[in-house]
Amino acid sequence: MSDEILFQKIVCNDAQRLDSFLARFLGEVLPGASRSGIATAIKAGLVSVNKKAVLKPSHKLKINDEVLVKKSRISSENSRISSENSRISNELFEKIKIIYEDDDILVISKPSGLVVHEASSLKGESTLVDFLKQSNRQLSTLGGEFRAGIVHRLDRYTSGVMVVAKSDFASAELSSQLQQKTASRIYIALCDLPLKQNCVVERAIGRCENNRLKKAVYPLGKNGAKYAKSAFCNIFLDEVQNSQNSPKKNTPNIIAAKLFTGRTHQIRVHLSSINRHILGDVLYGFKGSCDIIRVFLHGYILELKHPRTGQMMSFCAPLEDDFAALIGVDTRTLNEKLTKNFVLSCFEPFNQWLCLS
Repeated sequence: MSDEILFQKIVCNDAQRLDSFLARFLGEVLPGASRSGIATAIKAGLVSVNKKAVLKPSHKLKINDEVLVKKSRISSENSRISSENSRISNELFEKIKIIYEDDDILVISKPSGLVVHEASSLKGESTLVDFLKQSNRQLSTLGGEFRAGIVHRLDRYTSGVMVVAKSDFASAELSSQLQQKTASRIYIALCDLPLKQNCVVERAIGRCENNRLKKAVYPLGKNGAKYAKSAFCNIFLDEVQNSQNSPKKNTPNIIAAKLFTGRTHQIRVHLSSINRHILGDVLYGFKGSCDIIRVFLHGYILELKHPRTGQMMSFCAPLEDDFAALIGVDTRTLNEKLTKNFVLSCFEPFNQWLCLS
């Protein structure tokens, strides 16, 4: 039993999950032990409680429970997971595309799957901030070290254009533009149904009462709900539409979304509120193919004033290969047809659209 560590009569002040307990106490004897590695080890039968194997990471420990852990096996499992995470991170970093860069700002296209910055629920994951620091770029630290350079974010499985602040001056100016809603953001989504008609949705968004991972539409102020406004329009392309200007059978519906506010999950919540769901977005009601492994939402256009010169700048992140594959056209053709000017023109008459509130 030389490779085992026995924790005897650990007193818990309240009900505590087994994985949380091990993450806390193994940190001293196994530096670098990750929560995911510990959970995998528990499921593999490498942990016992009161001399009985426990296979659920969520198992609740009681006062005076004795936990037996096979240290060498835990170390091996953590090494394997760390190696796998490193491989995945390198692949994601290689997919990051630089769109524009000067002394104040960096504009990139973020790949789906990459987390923007560290969060308590994502410890151990490589992030966009990690990539930026590894590149030895100067970054603003107004948001703190964990969010160096970050002035806005995209969800993990949302791809597309982002701006990064390389100086504190740029960070303050860009944050002001986002707060004052003078920066413009347009997204492309693949949805399960087309819109009945182009529309503007003005519905406040707050914390979901039934699922802490979600946001939901509520009256202003309820559950912290804040004002939110989005515009949505159907995008029709000859290559994927039939003569009636509707999608061909089994072809995803292309929808463009323009944000006027920047609430968490805003596009996903507003589309769900009108019974439209982004492909892959199971959190907000998509019930389609299990083969879809990402949320098909892409930050397509970002328009802002340069923080130092005041010049209006417009950036576009071409759609990724998986969008084209799902639509059924090659990537080059899709991006040639879905141009920045074409998408911008789709929103010119939005003040005349139906407003849902």
